Amino acid sequence: MLILEQEKEQQAKIKERVDEIIQVLSLREDILEQFDDSLFNALVEKITILSPAHFVFTLESGMSIDEILD
Repeated sequence: MLILEQEKEQQAKIKERVDEIIQVLSLREDILEQFDDSLFNALVEKITILSPAHFVFTLESGMSIDEILD
């Protein structure tokens, strides 16, 4: 039963983070034409550099995006 409660709590945290991201994005009134550091900081929790051409962006939602430069 404890594992189920932990999973439920984890899902609630992820939903809360996703809701925060949606709120940040919905406050934007215009199209993004240049880098916005406040928006970036609101969405990205951390960046892991695996090599000079390989990065992993971890979003506030917990989702990870793997980016490999050519």
